Amino acid sequence: MKKNVLGTILVLMVMAGFAQLIFAELPEKKFATTDGSRPGGLFVPGVMIGKTLYISGKGDYKPGEPYPVKVRNCLNEVRKTLQVMGMDYENIVTSFCYLEEPDRYAEFNEVYAEFFPKDPPARTTLGVPKVPGDSRIEITCIAYADLSEKKRIGTPPEGFPFSPGILAGNTLYISGKGDQLPDGKHPDTFEEQVRQAMKNVGSVLKEAGLNFENVVLSRVYIDNYDNYGIVNKVYSEFFEYGNEPARETVFVDWIPGGSHIEITCIATSDLSIRKVVRPKSMSFGPEEIAMTASPAVWAGNTLYISSISGFVPEEGITSVDLGTQTHQMAKNHIDILNEAGLRLEDIVSGNVYLRNINDYAPFNEIYKEYFTKGPGVRTCLMPNSGYEKNDIRVRASFIAAKTK
Repeated sequence: MKKNVLGTILVLMVMAGFAQLIFAELPEKKFATTDGSRPGGLFVPGVMIGKTLYISGKGDYKPGEPYPVKVRNCLNEVRKTLQVMGMDYENIVTSFCYLEEPDRYAEFNEVYAEFFPKDPPARTTLGVPKVPGDSRIEITCIAYADLSEKKRIGTPPEGFPFSPGILAGNTLYISGKGDQLPDGKHPDTFEEQVRQAMKNVGSVLKEAGLNFENVVLSRVYIDNYDNYGIVNKVYSEFFEYGNEPARETVFVDWIPGGSHIEITCIATSDLSIRKVVRPKSMSFGPEEIAMTASPAVWAGNTLYISSISGFVPEEGITSVDLGTQTHQMAKNHIDILNEAGLRLEDIVSGNVYLRNINDYAPFNEIYKEYFTKGPGVRTCLMPNSGYEKNDIRVRASFIAAKTK
């Protein structure tokens, strides 16, 4: 009897130790608020998961200011969130900059460069018709707390304030890559332009000692809806069928440098922690067509989810009603999260793309029913001037995390 009791105690101790080890490996979730408390509202200024800080899209909240001041205002808003978490500009590993006035790209770069005199973060800059409010600029960032684990990959291009890639811990953030050839020219056909953009991404992966199988999330930006099929065809050449990364496909009005496609990626340096998540409802990919994306991909405790619309699996978009699409979009995300063993409150970061910025207020009313349980950070905008040839009114992609 004593032996049985002792054996039971030993088993329980081992199990408790194992559970404690697993729990200890989970990152802690913190809100970027002055007292660290969980805030209300649609989204939060910032959410920290372990050493990684996700920052909501920041605009210029002083309409009428000169353009250089507007850029500085946006970046100062970013800094407020960084400083709440004990960080500053040097901790930023990647940024996304959305400009309503792409003709001021050079002016934007000049001001932006003031804030990053050394080892600037990776960056993706795009021209869009509308961000919320009167800002005309929106900037969102990801930062990393441990500077000893932050490493620049590649050399910043001459005259541009961004690095080709930044490695932070075991995560590589790659700047948006267009289709430029080494001599600065562009391939003659769009198919070759897509292939060149992928090769440009591949060169950063290679310099970091990685390849395309390490990618967990791709963001693909296109300025012509008619080129969508060509993009899927070429893009799929670079990934194993059924093991593709999660993917956002976003149609925008303008891409820098004369490119018609831009691709940016997040990759993990540890393939042992990469795993595809595919619920049965999405056996044919997130857009019910070619399997050019996995619905979601784990990288350790972080789950990267593809851009998902309000499509009904194997049927497509069944209603043009904004409410119907938004509810179905939420259901699609819930299916993915359930398959991954997560809940809506585990979402930490989201990108929302609206067909029409006038849908912003009614969309938010439905959004708060689902996506404010965390809540996470969010960037919301209208990415193009309405040239998409489909009935999709809203798309969203999220990053979720398993935390303590």
